[in-house]
Amino acid sequence: MFRKQKIHLLTDDDEILILMNLLGIEGTLLETSNTFLDKFNELTEDSWISILIISMNLPNDIIEEIIDFKLNNTKPFIFVMPDLFEEIDEKSIILKKVYKQANKLLP
Repeated sequence: MFRKQKIHLLTDDDEILILMNLLGIEGTLLETSNTFLDKFNELTEDSWISILIISMNLPNDIIEEIIDFKLNNTKPFIFVMPDLFEEIDEKSIILKKVYKQANKLLP
């Protein structure tokens, strides 16, 4: 039997949550990044979740954990939405970390 896969949003912005809800995407509003890892771990263990969208500013240690998860797991697909109002220099923090890890894997 076919199982319907879900997309889930983790955000600290109620407007983004409402927008995604209007598109049919479920989400969780997190007040602080302190509760992020607990919810992230809960959702990544849920076999029904196929895509996890993250739209919030997170400290570097949590970004490292997300990157580590992405490098070692294929499901769920993790998409980190960029902050549209962030300075360009700061925007590439995650990309810089991904490139650094990719260079370790590729000769």
